[in-house]
Amino acid sequence: MADQGYIETLQRLIAELHGCLSRHVGTVSVHETFLGNTLWVGNVEVFAVIDHPRAQQCFAWASEAHGKGKRARLFAVLATSVIRTPLDAVKFVRVINSARLINELSRMGEHE
Repeated sequence: MADQGYIETLQRLIAELHGCLSRHVGTVSVHETFLGNTLWVGNVEVFAVIDHPRAQQCFAWASEAHGKGKRARLFAVLATSVIRTPLDAVKFVRVINSARLINELSRMGEHE
């Protein structure tokens, strides 16, 4: 079972990002792979969201900090018709972060 302080931190994040209260319903172990290589392994917390106009669930987790002075990043992704599982949520965040990196790199090329 996840630490209550951690769950409360994720609930505050859900409230801030998505404007709704939530109730923790469980923890799912996720192992994301690509072409047989592990991309991410961790636990994703599953929450029922209360009074959200479009979603009934939210998937939330922290990624480990890498490097000196780095802080863990927190994520809270609402379930949708295409994000149905904790693994879908983890993959969604990876795609969004990759798109941002591609956009930043392409902007850097414009200045050369």
